[in-house]
Amino acid sequence: AAGDVTTLLLDKTGTSTYGNRQAAAFFPVAGAEKEELIRSAVLASSLDPTPEGRSIVELAASQGIVPAAEPEAEDVPFTAQTRMSGLDYPDGSSIRKGAGSAVLDWASESGGIDVSVLADLTYRVDTISASGGTPLVVAVRDAGGTARVLGVVQLKDVVKEGLKDRFAELRRMGIRTVMVTGDNPRTAKAIAAEAGVDDYLAEAT
Repeated sequence: AAGDVTTLLLDKTGTSTYGNRQAAAFFPVAGAEKEELIRSAVLASSLDPTPEGRSIVELAASQGIVPAAEPEAEDVPFTAQTRMSGLDYPDGSSIRKGAGSAVLDWASESGGIDVSVLADLTYRVDTISASGGTPLVVAVRDAGGTARVLGVVQLKDVVKEGLKDRFAELRRMGIRTVMVTGDNPRTAKAIAAEAGVDDYLAEAT
């Protein structure tokens, strides 16, 4: 029945990739320790019910970091307005993770961000975005109100196992594969290359 098929169109999310983005790596910025970044990202995700939040906890555990639960902390859920989530503590200290611009604005409320930190953060965010991933910036604020940016968590769409080999088999049969997605072209291009499809159609292409 499929003998006359020449082109196969595939959705990205849930078809070419798993349905949820997953944490893939932690990148500290200049002056921050990687372990502090990981611990803070996990604490900020400890009450986060989303698959992305759970994946941060799981990735940290795979690297041997499992911070103790802190029941006195107050959960700050993600909203479309704030674009970040985290924890507030009774002593006035807090942790946030989320969109870069939102977390930077939050951290800047108590003073400017060091130029070297800002440059390193911009590089990390741009590199992750160019690879098709989603950067989550992590920052902390101490009880005295001084904030520090710690680094970035990379979230990525995970291509399903064995998919590249299946696309190669279709190619040998003369069937062209095209991934269709609502992502921006830069993200779509990176995922298409990883999945091994012949072409892609993205939001602005």
